[in-house]
Amino acid sequence: MSVIASSVSIIESTPAAIDWTAAGEEAVTLLRQYLRIRTPNDPEALSSDTREAEPWRAGYEASAARWLAGRLQAEGIDVELLEGAPGRVNLVARLRGASRAGITLLSHSDVVPAKEGNWSHDPFDAETADGFMYGRGALDLKGLGILHLMTLLLLARQRVLLHRDVVLLIVADEETGGKYGAEWLLTERPELAATALVLGEGAHSVSGMASQGRAIHAIAVGEKGYLELELMTRSQGGHASMPPGDNAPRCLIRALDRVLAMRRPIRLTPLSRILLQRLGQAAQGVHALLLRRPWLAVRFAARHITRSPLIAAMLQDSLAVTLLQAGEKSNVLPAQARAILSIRLLPGTDEAELTRAIGAAAADPQVSIGTRMHKHANLSPFDTPAFQLIEHEILRADPQSIVIPILSPAASDCRFWRAKNVPAYGWIPFVIPVADLHRVHGVDERVPIASFKQSLRVFYEAVRGLATSEV
Repeated sequence: MSVIASSVSIIESTPAAIDWTAAGEEAVTLLRQYLRIRTPNDPEALSSDTREAEPWRAGYEASAARWLAGRLQAEGIDVELLEGAPGRVNLVARLRGASRAGITLLSHSDVVPAKEGNWSHDPFDAETADGFMYGRGALDLKGLGILHLMTLLLLARQRVLLHRDVVLLIVADEETGGKYGAEWLLTERPELAATALVLGEGAHSVSGMASQGRAIHAIAVGEKGYLELELMTRSQGGHASMPPGDNAPRCLIRALDRVLAMRRPIRLTPLSRILLQRLGQAAQGVHALLLRRPWLAVRFAARHITRSPLIAAMLQDSLAVTLLQAGEKSNVLPAQARAILSIRLLPGTDEAELTRAIGAAAADPQVSIGTRMHKHANLSPFDTPAFQLIEHEILRADPQSIVIPILSPAASDCRFWRAKNVPAYGWIPFVIPVADLHRVHGVDERVPIASFKQSLRVFYEAVRGLATSEV
């Protein structure tokens, strides 16, 4: 499926200055509408037969793509809707500049599932309370998608004379690997890889982590590797009143306990050294002394610095059980139990060796281990004029903030461009409380409305700077 609107001509002019208060309110209104469009991507909701035969039925982004296209087409902006599979629709919009090697704004419209009974607010109603807007996708990734959309709209309204194209990509299927989204799109439309820089996701800007109230703007310049393992046990089922000692759930639970107790050593990488050193600039006393010398911090304060899940993820491979399945009836002993391990790998980790170590830790011949997914770590150069320009705009808006390039613990669609040697930075400019990081993919996902509004100007100025210069 492809829908194309007429292109808009970008010419030099002197329009009225942007009313940032009005622009912020418009962004909030658009975000509210976007969050109310249900786009969960949930393969586990499918039957096993459907998951095997028609896996694309796990998600449906078409309604969101059509709504986004309508906002763009109303202002004369070039739009294409490209269907990677039935209902899995990707949006491409472009403002023309003098060079086709453009700046790409990358987000996704699918979200992870949300069980409404677990939330204090309806996850698909965009309710507001205490200065926050609640909704599945507020942080991952509809909030950033609206900043991208508004940036494109403002560049068009201001008739900015662009040196580079600015390309908006809002893709499907990111949450389950991008098969019908970014991966499909770059196969079908390889010219979309011909871009100077991708701005996408991978890190969050947070408050409450540095002293003196200083915000930390983390920019993901790469990603840890990803390994997904399935642990399976099988045994004779039967009546729950007579459980044998080697029943499937018991074997799996014991194996998982041993696996999760595995020691995961701390390793300093060039990026984690920068992370600790810049955190040290904002620390005081002994903490500052240690953090500014990362090898000292790791040697003498490893337990302390890894108390933060965010810091620990930068310094170690991580293992998490994300799915546990066994049984269908409360008085029937299941003959099968299954778990999924989500493992994030630092560069240099040998995934085959780690898989063997997990098998040895499980220490049970009844536990089979299979690989479901593997993605290598990836990294973009960040000692670049483009990164410096982004950092400059962040510090211009808030001189007390701290900008840190990081290796993201999570996977994103940025990896498809990095694999093609295109630099990609994961930057979400609105600042959230560090305690809210657990809400990403979690319960009561929310965005601070004031910070969301303020971030629009910072993001717009950075993109305008990148698109009107040769950096």
